[in-house]
Amino acid sequence: MKRVTVVINKWWECDPILFALLNANACPANLPWPTTLQSARKRPNQNQLPPENPTPAPRAVFESKNTAAEVWCISDLLEHLPDKTALQSSSELKAKVLPKIFKFGSAPSLVIALGTAGLPNDASSENGNVVVGTKIFMHNAHPGGSNPDSNWSVGPFDQIIDSALPRSAFEAMIKVDWASVSNRFLPVPNNQSVSNRSLVKHENVDLVTVNVTNYAEYAVTDLQIVAIFAKSGASGPPASLETTHGLIRVQSDAPFLFISGITDRLGHFDQEVTPRSYAQNTAAAHNAGVVLAWLLPRIDDVL
Repeated sequence: MKRVTVVINKWWECDPILFALLNANACPANLPWPTTLQSARKRPNQNQLPPENPTPAPRAVFESKNTAAEVWCISDLLEHLPDKTALQSSSELKAKVLPKIFKFGSAPSLVIALGTAGLPNDASSENGNVVVGTKIFMHNAHPGGSNPDSNWSVGPFDQIIDSALPRSAFEAMIKVDWASVSNRFLPVPNNQSVSNRSLVKHENVDLVTVNVTNYAEYAVTDLQIVAIFAKSGASGPPASLETTHGLIRVQSDAPFLFISGITDRLGHFDQEVTPRSYAQNTAAAHNAGVVLAWLLPRIDDVL
């Protein structure tokens, strides 16, 4: 049985994603019930943190005819650290624990990075919609260790990282009823897109800014990576903007795709996420989970 490794960044993204994956009204009829399941996970007591877990396990495993799709959450591997934003958002610390996921079993046949993201432009809202693509472009916002909470410098930076997933396989995997998918999206409270849709292209690029651990920096670093990407001459449309998909991508040479639930437009994090961050993030993550739910049976057919 082939291994599909799904990796989610934060616990507050994982919970609504799993809610979608476990709800019969959100999923296609041919998505199996997981054989392994821990859909909710209590946050650790901050006054009595547990030791680092040397052998973590996935939140859920969906076994189909040809594949076993494991759903992992990076936050689960960082529970030995305080719930301080700078530590839980550290690219360096995430990269340190990510190999545990990839050593859990055999080499994956497909890796999927999944979570919430911004839109790399502010022309019109796609808030609540979902982006699917295969390409990564990473930029180090704090080179030379200028962020003491995160100094990940492995890269590669400021260039396209292509996926080993052939276009033909990608096109076969995305042959789903996209109208049924979008009909299941939850609306985000702030600046919801005019229409529900998924923006799905093999050439879509996720822009990844690493070593940013302070959300207040997004106003500068988001604009920075968009400008660097534009000047780079790299191919592919910039489609989503976040901090972690690239860290997941470089863990393995396996075929790769990303799924991003859009929460805000470029330069509007403080207006479109901050005022109602729980609701905005939860709805966007849920919608990304709906997309995953509909892709997994097709991925099983293709692999």
